Amino acid sequence: MTVVPRSLLAWLGAIVLTTINWTLRVKFHDDPREGLKASNRGYIYAILHAHQITAGMNHGEKACVAMVSRSADGDLLIPLCRLHRITPVRGSSQKESKNKGGRRALVELIDFVSGNKPCTMAVDGPRGPRGVVKAGVVEIAQATGALILPVVAVPSGRWVLRRTWDRFQIPKPFARVVFAFGAPIDADNDSALDELCVQVGRSLADLEQLHDPSESKIHSEAAQRSTLR
Repeated sequence: MTVVPRSLLAWLGAIVLTTINWTLRVKFHDDPREGLKASNRGYIYAILHAHQITAGMNHGEKACVAMVSRSADGDLLIPLCRLHRITPVRGSSQKESKNKGGRRALVELIDFVSGNKPCTMAVDGPRGPRGVVKAGVVEIAQATGALILPVVAVPSGRWVLRRTWDRFQIPKPFARVVFAFGAPIDADNDSALDELCVQVGRSLADLEQLHDPSESKIHSEAAQRSTLR
């Protein structure tokens, strides 16, 4: 039996997803970016791991950098990043993940964001728990003075990979996408790292509850069951 190389599968998948993306209709809600750019203020997109495909393809930036995990799943995202002019930086948003190049990746991302290039981070990745924000996004914001922009990207039609830890989502052709922003978060150095992570997570949870109540309910119930164990 012929085995298809993963790299070829990744490129084929990226082409299919990009083709789907051309058919999507995106509507931005509470978008603060024009004002931030006018004031020369950098920003970081804080997205859920489950929303990587839809959010990553539809933020509308001409140039962006994104942290992509060094896992096999991360390998599959590299061609998609290339097709969408996103510069991938390999690492992990977890503070302790030195073995995955996390610290080196954070330094590289800090350099990009310091130059006012937008950055995208799946803040609860790469392994969850879902909605629990890792320290990386806050560290970058504190080092650069950039604001954190919590974002959810919710397609009206989607495939949900139910067996994944985060119920990973892929938009269906011709779906309408709600790309909604929470209030920008200023990660000043006087605030505790853990408190800022909780604040980002709370903003994402509120956005999901507002714009995607069915998924929000599923994950809230799952979190409650986990707490009771």
